[in-house]
Amino acid sequence: MSNNRTEINISKFDKPAIDTKKPAIILAKSLCFLVFLVASLWAGLVCWVHLIDYSWIRWLSVIGITLLSIITIKMTLAKDRYWQRWLAGFGILWIVLLVWYEWLPPRQDRPWMSEVSQVLQFSQNISNPNLITLHNVRNFDWVRASGADNLRQPTEPYFFNVDDEGDQDVVAQERWSERTIDISKLNGVDIINSYWMGEQIGHTLLSFTFQDERPLSFSIEIRKEKDESFSAFGGFVRQFELALVASEERDIVYTRSNVRGEQVYIFPIQGLSQQQVQQLFMAYLHLAKELQQAPTWYNTLTKNCTTVLFNMARNVDATDFPWDYRVVVSGYVPNYLYDQGLLPKQLENQQKIWTINQWYTQAHVNPKVANFSFENNKDPEAYSKLIRQGLPQPVLKP
Repeated sequence: MSNNRTEINISKFDKPAIDTKKPAIILAKSLCFLVFLVASLWAGLVCWVHLIDYSWIRWLSVIGITLLSIITIKMTLAKDRYWQRWLAGFGILWIVLLVWYEWLPPRQDRPWMSEVSQVLQFSQNISNPNLITLHNVRNFDWVRASGADNLRQPTEPYFFNVDDEGDQDVVAQERWSERTIDISKLNGVDIINSYWMGEQIGHTLLSFTFQDERPLSFSIEIRKEKDESFSAFGGFVRQFELALVASEERDIVYTRSNVRGEQVYIFPIQGLSQQQVQQLFMAYLHLAKELQQAPTWYNTLTKNCTTVLFNMARNVDATDFPWDYRVVVSGYVPNYLYDQGLLPKQLENQQKIWTINQWYTQAHVNPKVANFSFENNKDPEAYSKLIRQGLPQPVLKP
């Protein structure tokens, strides 16, 4: 009896084919969907923000864009018979909207809120260029509105304990003044961060300090109209013009810590020369001149309180102020300053290195001013002296 064996030649059979096109198709469709989604959201946001005075047109536009987007993306991904026509229609509509959006002009003549109603101007002494007179310096008196809840000052740093008290009603007595600055007496800069909506996002101000003179703060802000409130989304689509405010600290910092109940921190900066500080001061004045001549749009991501400041600082010294994601995530600006070695390490002539946690504790303004009253604030220098207590004051480089 013989064993009959059947030998199978595997080479005669085709191996299962691997479809290398499928992942590429999935990736292409995913990218297409993402681009389409962003374009649709942008179009809807533009209509929602800029058609606020035309309620029924506003709603009709947003609903129409939503329906058109859903139908177009569905037909495009499914390669429906008429998908090209729907995609072309959406593209034409988006381009028309983009042209209108680019045409939108920033303006100076809106019904502004009082705190941003004036445009900073300046004049320079011909015989002594170091003397610069600033016009429209804000010096408001801020109080809590009658009937508002009592303000509870936080005792722990925002870094450790996020405590959102919500918006607080405030009342301001409007006052704009002139102030003459001798830039040869500039002796330092302090960065101030104020928080009201989470530890990731903060408002960044910069205060210049002087020999025998009270500090002066600059703040890049949205220029709100009387019926407007802050909107991060609106800042992406030209809802607000950009404003530069020069102010006394008893106004622009006090109202944040003692009236609105925001969490405020002040950080002195080391490693700068007087020439660099002067250049930074003049950069603010150059921006003031530009805004006086032609308004510009605020942008939540690219042209805001922190990015404008750091762009000016980088123009002065890009080495000391390298670009970092924390410039955009502005709540972490103090961490950026610490990592770059820009926070001083001297305290009472003794070498002492604080951790970033210790810096947040020492720089926390609110506990220092918890008992600082409206009456105390009538002294133009008292608030500025109080918030710097316990902090090292670095000396400028020669």
